[in-house]
Amino acid sequence: MSDLLARLIDDAALGPPDRDRDRVPMDGALAAHRAAARDPATGRFLCPASRFAELRALLVPEDLLDLGLIADIGIEELPETLDAVGAEPRVRISAVRIALPEEADQARAAAVTIAQLPGDVPAHIEVRHSPGWRDVLDRMSAAQEHGAALGVAHRMDGPPVEAAAFISACAERSLSFTCTAGAERAVRHQDRHGFLNILLATASATHGHEARPALERTDASGLAADLLALPGAEARATRRLLLSFGVPGLDAALSALSLIRAPAA
Repeated sequence: MSDLLARLIDDAALGPPDRDRDRVPMDGALAAHRAAARDPATGRFLCPASRFAELRALLVPEDLLDLGLIADIGIEELPETLDAVGAEPRVRISAVRIALPEEADQARAAAVTIAQLPGDVPAHIEVRHSPGWRDVLDRMSAAQEHGAALGVAHRMDGPPVEAAAFISACAERSLSFTCTAGAERAVRHQDRHGFLNILLATASATHGHEARPALERTDASGLAADLLALPGAEARATRRLLLSFGVPGLDAALSALSLIRAPAA
């Protein structure tokens, strides 16, 4: 299972808050991440660029955070934050996540964004299920072929048919992706396409099979059994396509992994 689960769950506790929630305190989020970091399934600590100075002020000498930077500031201002991150030895940035302007033509905005990307940090461009989203993937695929370090970011909060289309489209273009979901949707398999569903759907897509059946399943034990049965090569191929799954409730997600950490007795 190490090939399938290693660094699977990104810590999105600081992700953009819901409108009816208060801003998540940095000290509590950082303490919880330090505690969870001992688990090999724990991935990046996702931090908005606008809060990096706040994060930096709370780091201790023993910290070495794998950081995913969320570009909640303008892309023109991003280099300054990346310089600050690069000057901080207690973090190592592994990706920056950038959302395209909602009001813009998505394919054109993707082309402009790709041209402005920092060259030394992999970028995950957030793709919405809006008109032209496949064109965005095509532009990203072309840029990747020319050496750009790109991945796709996507919120898995739509119906299974949309999630399946997205996973399959990424597989067809060999575009790695990271996804996010609310804590309950991520771990409650009766809500469909939690991370067990996403893992199995991605495994299916890597072989050219339909992704939707796995997303519509609600049998957690059956999903777990099918994932446990994946050969090592298939597990590695799955994770080359699915980079990570970001959730705001890290403890709940890690606890739910007990379903596939060991076969049922």
